[in-house]
Amino acid sequence: MKNNVYSNAKVIKSDNEVHSYELGTFSNTGELNQTDQMKNVGKLEHRNVAEKNEPLMQQIAALTNSVTDIKKQLTLMTTNGVSQQVIDKQVVEAIKDLKHYASFFEQASFQMETKLLKTSMAIARKIIAIEVGANSTLIAKETISNLLLKIKTASKVKIHLNPKDYEILKNDLNLQDYIELVHDTNVTIGGVVIASDLGNFDGNIEAKVSTMFESLESLT
Repeated sequence: MKNNVYSNAKVIKSDNEVHSYELGTFSNTGELNQTDQMKNVGKLEHRNVAEKNEPLMQQIAALTNSVTDIKKQLTLMTTNGVSQQVIDKQVVEAIKDLKHYASFFEQASFQMETKLLKTSMAIARKIIAIEVGANSTLIAKETISNLLLKIKTASKVKIHLNPKDYEILKNDLNLQDYIELVHDTNVTIGGVVIASDLGNFDGNIEAKVSTMFESLESLT
């Protein structure tokens, strides 16, 4: 199975030229054991949304009852021969009530849309964290391979990895003599930071995803 990994990282060259960098694909032949965990994340967030929207549902029920009452009153007035002036007055009052509810629902609709967006982003962040945690070594390895192709003319390269990924990859990578592999607690799992004589590269995927979501949240 092919998994696409995208990053907004950039390769910064010594001549101040900045190039966008896109991670490639990596093969994943093993099954993830995170299905239940992901389902639990979705169920929990769905329950939270339902609880937060309960007041809105109560207002919807109140509006339904109000419209039904207005219809009954107008029907009763017509049946009993109430004057047109009285009916017009009741209609005006009913319209005022409906305008009030319309204003409320316009505001409530916007609030619900915002809550749903934030909930969706929260679920996405948790699932991404689960995916990165389960496939961190695979992601880091693929990132290294793709990046080294971008700086293949470099004569000195130092690759920083999270200690967890470093322990697994230190004997798995076939690196040239000019490339040094080091562990760094400042690098998140699945992330890669490379320093070279051609420029530096920051491939901390989880950190960049968090920054992206924070930017989206600031717009809501």
